[in-house]
This record gives sequence, structure tokens and C-alpha cells, in this order.
Amino acid sequence: MKVLITGSNGFIGKNLISNLSLNKEIEIYKYDKNSTEKELDKYTKDCDFVFHLAGVNRPEKTEEFMEGNFGFTSTLLDYLKKNKNKAPIMISSSIQAELDNDYGKSKKAGEDLILKYGKDNKVKTFVYRFPNVFGKWCRPNYNSVIATWCYNISHDLEIQVNDPAKELTLVYIDDVCKELINCLSDNENRQGDYCYVPITYKKTLGEISSLIKSFKENDRKIMVPSTGDVFTKDLYATYISYVPLEELVVDLEEHRDNRGVFCELVRTKEAGQVSVSTTNPEIVRGGHYHNTKMERFIVIKGKAKIEFEHVIDHNKFEFIVSGDKLQYVTIPVGYQHSINNIGDDELVLILWANELFDPEISDTYVMEEKVKKK
Repeated sequence: MKVLITGSNGFIGKNLISNLSLNKEIEIYKYDKNSTEKELDKYTKDCDFVFHLAGVNRPEKTEEFMEGNFGFTSTLLDYLKKNKNKAPIMISSSIQAELDNDYGKSKKAGEDLILKYGKDNKVKTFVYRFPNVFGKWCRPNYNSVIATWCYNISHDLEIQVNDPAKELTLVYIDDVCKELINCLSDNENRQGDYCYVPITYKKTLGEISSLIKSFKENDRKIMVPSTGDVFTKDLYATYISYVPLEELVVDLEEHRDNRGVFCELVRTKEAGQVSVSTTNPEIVRGGHYHNTKMERFIVIKGKAKIEFEHVIDHNKFEFIVSGDKLQYVTIPVGYQHSINNIGDDELVLILWANELFDPEISDTYVMEEKVKKK
């Protein structure tokens, strides 16, 4: 399949190309503002589908709206007709096509032109009125508030929130690309003449700015936001794409002693925390129990004996685990537990706990009987 993408160097274009490139059976023709009409002529002869993403949204002169959003669409359709190519065509429009402004009028004109072309020439058309699209590779300080705020906050620059209560309808770039790829197999989401991306979000400017600021507060620490909330997950991924690359390597706080090293890796409010521990040969760690904190141990290197003892009836259990076969051992509450490095080499252990460690309320105890014996 040969696919023509106009506006290939734009925000949606780059992301769509990245996704389509994963399919080796698709050949991509890239057309952008630096391409020639000779190339457009060649591409419109051969292509099997057209993603028309090119457009103008921040021109120097008002008349450039109509030239870019209507004029080039007309040129593209003229070449398709000249080359007798009835490839399906998708056009990127905007929810502003419903508004009475210069940009909206130019987008509406492009839509009408595509729809008429489709009906007159029996060509399938896909008209998408996108809301505010956000995600990686969007140009900051241009026409996307999320791109601008992610860039500015990650670079310690000020942002301006004029109306925190103003609500935006948003769509994530990966959801856009998934929907556009569906068009290639006629699986688009459609209502009449218009198509749509099924997953959208409604968020206020105040909510968005607060979230991005919270990312900044933690982007050098191990606390991560709630990735169970899909919008937060997508916005966090977008934010991280704007953080300077040299700042993505962060030193962790290590706790070293004669036993080995302990280091917290990830902390979350919703799902506890993940840590890594190393234990030197013949060293035993633990020897305590928890009432509420549940843990899970995974040995990834070395060999260990994990021992349980019930704090009331003193029933005992033990497990031998090693990095040769990855397994996890869940540590139930109410059992005193210890981990003994019985191998010849360093023991490396990944630990997950269902709650964050709080030194004020550690929920870590030693059995009274054990204390008396000592």
C-alpha cells in the first residue's frame, strides 16, 4: 500500500509516519511545504490513500488561512483528478470549523471541497474535526497550550493561565494515529459525513496547569503520578518528552552498609513503591513483620532462602529462590520474615510494597519472643 501524507513534517504527520512505519507493507510518500509540485504529481499518480494533514493555523496574513487550508486542498484534488486517482482521502480539520472566524471559515471551506469531491467522483472521504491534540513532538509556543506549558515548565520558564476555569476538549496523539490507521481498513468511527476520534477528555486550564506543575515538582525525584488515570498518564508522557535529555539521568538515594545496598526506585500514591536491595554473602536481612504492609520479593541475581514465621502460632515456612528462575514471593502480613543470602555471590532483590514507607509510621516490628531470646 502506498500512502501519501501531506504536512508530513508537522505534529500529526510525524507521529502518523512513526506509527505507519511499523508496517513494512506500507510505503509512505512524504509531502511538506518544502516539497515540489513535481513530487505531488508523482505521488498522486501512485498513492492508494491520502492523509491530507497540511494546513495553516498561524499565518502572518489573514488571507493565508484560505490559501493554505482551501487553496492547497484544491490543488491536491486537481492533481488527483488529473491523474485519475480515486484513492480515499482523509482531511484534518478542526472543531473551529463550526466557528465564525477566519481560521474556522478556511477549515470549513476545505471540508466542503473534500466532501463535494468525494460525492462527485465516488471517492470515500474521511473528514475529522479534531479538538486540541496533544502529545510528543508538538511545537511549543505556537498553537498548543499543552506543548507550551510542558516546554516552559520543564525549562523553568513562566506560564500564563488567563482563565483557569476555561474548559478544553482534548485528544491524545496516539489515539489520533490509531483512528487514522483504522481508515486504511474502513474501520473509522463515523457520524454521517464526519469522522471522529472516540477517546477525548474535557479538562480545565487550571487542572492541566496544576498537573504539569506537579510533574515538574517530582521529575527529579522518584515519585511518579497516577498512571491508572489515562489522561494523567498521557499528559505525563507528553511532559517528559519536553524535559531536556541531559536532565533525564537522576541520582538515587543509596543506603549502603556492611550488608549491601538498599535504594528506593519508584514511589506512587496509589500502588506503593518499588525498591532494589543487594545482600552480601552469608548476610541475613529482615527479621521483622508488618501488620498492614504487604511486600513482594523477586530475586534477580544470586540465591536466597526466604523464611516465614507466624507471629502468634509460630508456624514456619521457607523457600529457596534464585536468579536462575525468576519467581516472586509474596510476604503476607503477620509473618516475621527474613532473607538469607545462601549463595557465593551478591544477592540482588527487587521489592514491591503496597504502601509508601513512612518513618513516622513504619509498621515494622520484631516478635516479642525473639526479643526476649536475644
